[in-house]
Amino acid sequence: MIENKHKEDGMKRFAIVLSILTCIVAASSFAQIPNAGFETWVAGNPSDWSTSNIPGTVINVTQSGVSHSGSSAVSGVVADFSGFPFSPLIFSGSNGEGFPVSARHEAVHGWYQCDLLGMDILIVFVAMVQGDSAIGGGSATITQSTSVYTELVANIIYFYPQVPDTCIIYASISSSGGSPEIGSSFLLDDLAFGPVSAVDQSGSALPEEYSLLQNYPNPFNPSTTIEYAIPQAGHVRLVVFDMTGREVSRLVDEEQGPGTYRVGFDGASLSSGVYFYRLESGGFVRTRNLVVLK
Repeated sequence: MIENKHKEDGMKRFAIVLSILTCIVAASSFAQIPNAGFETWVAGNPSDWSTSNIPGTVINVTQSGVSHSGSSAVSGVVADFSGFPFSPLIFSGSNGEGFPVSARHEAVHGWYQCDLLGMDILIVFVAMVQGDSAIGGGSATITQSTSVYTELVANIIYFYPQVPDTCIIYASISSSGGSPEIGSSFLLDDLAFGPVSAVDQSGSALPEEYSLLQNYPNPFNPSTTIEYAIPQAGHVRLVVFDMTGREVSRLVDEEQGPGTYRVGFDGASLSSGVYFYRLESGGFVRTRNLVVLK
């Protein structure tokens, strides 16, 4: 009788432990990035991701066998589209809607190779969303080409205290000098949530020149991020205005030290349409457009 009771108690304890482990595994899998190694593909696109591919017109995101691990990675190239550069884009989610999360993750890590021409840059952007609002975000900005897989880290900064329910990851090639160069390319593999890193993704301690990057995401609703760099201390002014030249938001108007900065812009009060944002500092003036799509 005693021996049977010990067996029953042991089985109960085992069942409890198994139940706890099952919950841990379920929670862990729920929090991971779907198809993070780009191993599965359907109809020319990575499963659980959307791309810039336009079947029958232009294909600039493809499966590559040059992987960091496993059998494949995602490859993107700036394509020639009727004489114009067409940047590769990948968005998490089959419709670009992201994937569910239930924690305030610190950063997204990944591995990349890239061949960047001219002033082109590889951007991996992360947005953490709660409901319909972005509550945090971050990016890794790569400016130097590399033919070996190198780790990238996009540290996430939270603007609000809520726990996100959705994560959107976006990767593309842009340019700090205007339009990207046809032929610039990247490989991306093995994305994962991880700890914050102090690694400077640009490869330099401080920026060597002024730059104003394209906001991301774009188009957007209701929030987007604008990133800029200043190589020396001075007064910085970053303003958003409409097509008539009317100022709709003054995002920055202060003295800042040299460095790379990210500013969130909430366009919830704006109507759908094209707007512009302008950076002025140390004699540098650069204007780009952004699109509010509701």
